[in-house]
Amino acid sequence: MDKLKSLELEKQIKGQSIGGFKVLKLINNGKSAAVFKAEKNDIFYALKIFDNDLVERFGHEIQTKRIEQEIALKNHSIPNLVRIFEGGNTDLNGQKYYFLVMELISGSNLKDYIVSNEYGQNFAIKVLEKLTETTEQLLSQKGIAHRDIKPENIMVSEENKIILMDLGVLKLVGAKSFSDEEEKSFVGTLRYAPPEFLLRTETDSEEGWRAINLYQIGATLHDIIMKKELFYDKTPYSNLVIAIKEDVPQISNTTFSFELLQLTRDMMTKDWKKRLNLSSTQRINLVINSKLSKEDAFEESIEEILKMRIGHQANFDEIEKLQRTKSELLKKRKDFAIKLFQTLDECVLEIKEKGVFTDFKKSKHFRFSNDRNGEKQIQNYLYEFHGDLKMGFPSNLYLFFRIINTEDYYTEIETFSTFPSVFAKANVNNPESLFRELDKTSRQLKNMINRVGPPAINYNFKTINIFKGIAEIDSSLKNQLKIQIVKLIMKSLKAVEKKVENKIEEQKRMVESKRSVNFNVSTSGGNNIVIDSL
Repeated sequence: MDKLKSLELEKQIKGQSIGGFKVLKLINNGKSAAVFKAEKNDIFYALKIFDNDLVERFGHEIQTKRIEQEIALKNHSIPNLVRIFEGGNTDLNGQKYYFLVMELISGSNLKDYIVSNEYGQNFAIKVLEKLTETTEQLLSQKGIAHRDIKPENIMVSEENKIILMDLGVLKLVGAKSFSDEEEKSFVGTLRYAPPEFLLRTETDSEEGWRAINLYQIGATLHDIIMKKELFYDKTPYSNLVIAIKEDVPQISNTTFSFELLQLTRDMMTKDWKKRLNLSSTQRINLVINSKLSKEDAFEESIEEILKMRIGHQANFDEIEKLQRTKSELLKKRKDFAIKLFQTLDECVLEIKEKGVFTDFKKSKHFRFSNDRNGEKQIQNYLYEFHGDLKMGFPSNLYLFFRIINTEDYYTEIETFSTFPSVFAKANVNNPESLFRELDKTSRQLKNMINRVGPPAINYNFKTINIFKGIAEIDSSLKNQLKIQIVKLIMKSLKAVEKKVENKIEEQKRMVESKRSVNFNVSTSGGNNIVIDSL
């Protein structure tokens, strides 16, 4: 119901009684209804009057069932869900009006709040916490999916309470909709819909609707973080549809933590099953509780310093095309893979500048025999870090990195480190030689007889996952990777600390016996030392 029509309706019913509630003034208008301030027994309420033209179009029976479904939530105990009091229809001046009576909340909707207020991490975390709690209670306790979570349907009260509003398109999980038409057509708000809901291919189960809730909450967080509407520049309608199906929105703002930014990206993953996996309740709770405590205050301080120094570095050009060929997707995947490797290289260079090691070499990209590209871009690299005994290095330290990404920016980065034994054929220019030393796979004799060349090496090594999710190549990602790499180097050096001390003692005895000493002579001993957990 547009503004003009709402004002005309106000003229007709102002001062009148609808369902025993006196209409005082128009508060707001939306797609299907207008909301008025109303009064009964000196208590104020929000009175929602539905657009009669839409009622006629979809049918009186369907509108009645919609209202009955909302009234069924009359005595709910969900704290941050709007309270429902009454509803039905009434005749006034020869006209039938369908109405719903709700609690009156003084404040502004989240869309307006974003435009007119300053806020930070704590506010975004609060919205995340209240929306996930409310939608999960609605889903698990009542078996109901909201289906239209967006900033306009969220109120920020004058007491700064977050309230989820507008229950007009509720869906009982597993139950048929009110009409065959609704089963086929889109309901809710297109801009904030995940691909499966846009195409009406959603899975009508608790898991399926939970995935849609997560996407819509993530989309709401996008608007809070970016201070602009999701896909605001996607016009006309056809471009918006393509963006929902294919484009990954930029979510980057140094005001907010890496953990919150990354969770928001992952909540908007196109694949609903992957979305559920990446946005688990445990992970959401970790992000929510991160405002209260940090497991490692040192890492938090380092991240903040680096964030201040480096600043925001995200500079992506959005790709908008009606036709996207396979070759374009392959190029997009490859280009992004190159940027990921460049980011990793920058991390290593910045750690070197801190004096953690003296120099490094890196291998070219290489492949294992069981690497298959398919829909993924796979990169394997080996870094060789140089240091001496005085720096805690008994020999060169090797770090392996495996980077996997798809064209929708889903990325996994795996790593491990090793101080090879003196007998290992460690050569950064021939990384396969080192992996043959580390490969513990047993090989049948028949596969070794009449073999030409060295045996194939399959990728089956235990590694540490230092990143998994939708990647946004900005300063927060780089800082996160640097922290993880430094932790791995530190654990590697601690693993050989006793060996270094023994070697230093040996050098000391040599000095005392007046024999010549070379502090750069080093050895890691007879065993490969591998660090594959943090």
